[in-house]
Amino acid sequence: MPGVNDLCIKQNTSDPKLHRWKTDPQTPFAPSIDVAIYIDKYHGISSKLRRIIEKAGVGSYEESITNNNFFEQWTRYNLFAWDSPVIDDLRSKIYQTYLDYCSSLNAVAQDRDNLLIRGWAVRLEPGEPIGMHSHSLHDYTFVSGNMSLGDYNTTTDYWLPLYSLYEGPFECQNTKGTICMFPSWLQHGVANNSAGTVRFSLAFDLFVKDHIKFVLKTESQSSDLATILEKAIAL
Repeated sequence: MPGVNDLCIKQNTSDPKLHRWKTDPQTPFAPSIDVAIYIDKYHGISSKLRRIIEKAGVGSYEESITNNNFFEQWTRYNLFAWDSPVIDDLRSKIYQTYLDYCSSLNAVAQDRDNLLIRGWAVRLEPGEPIGMHSHSLHDYTFVSGNMSLGDYNTTTDYWLPLYSLYEGPFECQNTKGTICMFPSWLQHGVANNSAGTVRFSLAFDLFVKDHIKFVLKTESQSSDLATILEKAIAL
């Protein structure tokens, strides 16, 4: 029986970085699904990013669970606001990946000056998992991503609507410099860290400036979404 990876549709065969699952409904009751994940590779910056994160002492999943401040742990800072040439380089790389992602989907890309970004570090001790979750479910949901900062015997697992119910999740191997970009609503998680060492990664959300004012019209200033947007900065 084929696995979920075998069911992947290469919508743009000239770009093997795009992984897409898409239905073609022929009746009003047939499922309408279109999920696209873009996998890129960044060279030469992973170790530098890890050292910056270790020095900052942020990202502990264990600490957030112990102190029952999971949401606060990921929203009290924005990694992309840190003053570092490496972070600046990462922002530029992310925008290029976003452009390539849109190109492979034949989608119109936003200008860089109309995009905001917020990011955080994730430090997983051996045996720790990250439960299945999504980053955004509102009408202006956009793009998220994560990046592995080392070579680990773990995967980030993406739960594809309907497909994964029968075929299992799409598994992206956590290798050094691998970055996955995906719709922010897509559920994903990490099984127990079986790497035998601390697993370092970073994650981020992209937002469209022109959309935020519409989102905040329906949100109180103390809401979780308002808290997240408050720390977003220009990509």
